[in-house]
Amino acid sequence: MIVSLLTAIVGVILTAIQALLIHLQDTSLCQDEGCRIVDAMTTVDPLYFNLAGLAFFLVISFGLSRARRGSDNWRRLVSLLLIAALAAEGVLLSFQTVVAQVYCSYCLIILALLLIINLFLGLKQMAKALLVFGSVLLAFASLDFSASADNDNSLQEGTLAHFQPSGATHHFYLFFSSTCNHCETIIEELSGSNHCAVSFNPIDTITSFAFPGATFTEGYRPQVNRSFLKKLEVLEVPVLLERTDETITIIRGATAIRNHLRKQCGLGDAAPLPTQSPSGQSSLSTPLLPPVENGCSILSDCEEPPETSTAPPATATP
Repeated sequence: MIVSLLTAIVGVILTAIQALLIHLQDTSLCQDEGCRIVDAMTTVDPLYFNLAGLAFFLVISFGLSRARRGSDNWRRLVSLLLIAALAAEGVLLSFQTVVAQVYCSYCLIILALLLIINLFLGLKQMAKALLVFGSVLLAFASLDFSASADNDNSLQEGTLAHFQPSGATHHFYLFFSSTCNHCETIIEELSGSNHCAVSFNPIDTITSFAFPGATFTEGYRPQVNRSFLKKLEVLEVPVLLERTDETITIIRGATAIRNHLRKQCGLGDAAPLPTQSPSGQSSLSTPLLPPVENGCSILSDCEEPPETSTAPPATATP
């Protein structure tokens, strides 16, 4: 039981530091993209989540200290609280796996602490906790969360804003992230054209976005865009999608996108930028499209734009 008590105290310290960082500096111990995406997809402020976690670990620490002194009531209460906590963690883990499709490292650490606490309270306690935890995972696994994202309106559900100039001859979907410098350059260039309609589909939650003449939508779902790209096994942004009656064209990387937009939308008068040879083309049925060099991973931030070029468009017949 002493190991469980010490682990609970670690949980107190960890959640206290996390809550203080959020409150005082509006930052977090977890700086990866997974944590930001999961936080953005919750309806409760992360500060309150961590305060609740702090209160939980405080109660568990106090209860374990009392149980070590022979209190059966506190032992039973701690046992129930730990089982309930693992049930909640089962929901969060399933949500990250099935819906968000990205993992929060801080959440996984909290889950590991709970598993350790349960383990060192005995095999009976661990068996009960794993039974509840596994039941939650199985329940989530039996549900189909992708049904709504597979209909014809899935991309519209992930659209943050539309730009629809009169007389537009082409319509594009631009997939981007708030931390991608390459994406920013494409958006800046698009703001100088009124020949093409564009739907802006971010893969994360956007807190600030400005585009002249754009009409914003309410309740857009960035997870729809991440899911769409992952189904194509495209793991970088920016990505430009052009759909016609006969073809769907996927253009990946800032250089290839800029060249395509210059041809279709009249962006600037400069000559097309160099791209790779035609051998870089890939059908959408290819198991895994090769990564582009001037793009940003959809699972991590993009710091400085590289200098090299990218792969050309990939075209497929629907």
